[in-house]
Amino acid sequence: MNKTIEKFKPILFVMLIMFSGVMLMGGCARYARNVNTLYEPSATVHGGTGAIYIVIPESQQSQSSDIKWVIGKVMDGESRQIDEVLSPRSAAEIIQAAFGQEFRMAGYTVIPTTKRYGGEQRVIDLTKTEIKLDQTSDLADIKAKCRVLVGLDIFKNGQLIKRLQYETSSSKIDVKDRDLLAGNVLQDTLQSLMLKAMPDLNTLFTQ
Repeated sequence: MNKTIEKFKPILFVMLIMFSGVMLMGGCARYARNVNTLYEPSATVHGGTGAIYIVIPESQQSQSSDIKWVIGKVMDGESRQIDEVLSPRSAAEIIQAAFGQEFRMAGYTVIPTTKRYGGEQRVIDLTKTEIKLDQTSDLADIKAKCRVLVGLDIFKNGQLIKRLQYETSSSKIDVKDRDLLAGNVLQDTLQSLMLKAMPDLNTLFTQ
């Protein structure tokens, strides 16, 4: 019996290699290296008017379409890093754009900028912007988890009126659409953050 098992070990090994190759070719080990960062607003706030300036540091502004920002990592089933998660926009730009869409849907005019001059009527200064979007990829499925942290200084008529911070996270496991999973989890996390932040900010700007 032992001799029979020993005889078939090389065959089983070759079959395992072939199976792994088929899985890889079939897309079962795919993951999103470049993540779509387009945002769909949750549109929970309405009735806004006037202009809002949304400020990010100039160092976080992409200067070229060739620039890629690292916003996470890809791990294999053994927790070894095999790749990075890249974005065409920085975390600050992603969050600035998400707030911009939410405020536009609410009725405000949005002015994204990298400078705060002091005389603007209503300003959101994004002082802290962190996105950590990690994936774990193996042959069976893929897991994506995302954490977003935002710090905001709120100004009205040149005066600091409030300092706020919001943090949200989410995760998801899927066995199909593996290349879309990371973008979907990022979208869910950003929307969760906006559901927390937008009512607070709208109240501050309409008081």
